[in-house]
Amino acid sequence: MPTAREMPRPAVLGLGAAAVLAAAGGSLLAGGAPSLTASGPVSVSGTEASAVFTIGDRTVRQVRYDDQGTLHLRFTLTNHGPLPVTVTGLAEAPVDPRLFDLVGISTGELPPGESREVTLTLAMTGCESLSSRSGSFVTTIDVGTREAGVFEDVVSVELPEEIHTGSPREAFCPRSTATSRPQG
Repeated sequence: MPTAREMPRPAVLGLGAAAVLAAAGGSLLAGGAPSLTASGPVSVSGTEASAVFTIGDRTVRQVRYDDQGTLHLRFTLTNHGPLPVTVTGLAEAPVDPRLFDLVGISTGELPPGESREVTLTLAMTGCESLSSRSGSFVTTIDVGTREAGVFEDVVSVELPEEIHTGSPREAFCPRSTATSRPQG
């Protein structure tokens, strides 16, 4: 194959233009984060009680705190983008919800325009660091993704229901001490 110096000038320019167009097309594909949304129906396991209520435009699922328990929240995740998206797990949360540790999310591929049920796993911990009746919310999660098997990204997904729990009284927070909980 001839070198760029040996090629006629129009051929060199044509190759350069093709390279620019290929790079632009790749950046268009990789330029935006995948479009994922969460919807119901929502189901919860791992708590003795839960209730759903609406406050304005917010839907809140109140769950009973179970110290060191594991909560499983199932909902539907939809890929609205033109490329397949693989959910690779949870990314580090920018906000610590205090009474929940975000443990994981079921992984797998979502074809373009498709939906599937996923399970978000949360550990209930930390009541000994909050006064009783204080609460925690989880409203969004950050999901690690790989689009088209190549482009990695983190997508913030708003949950279909905000998850809320309250810090229990001392009898139901067995690791609390007289000094571990602030006055409330």
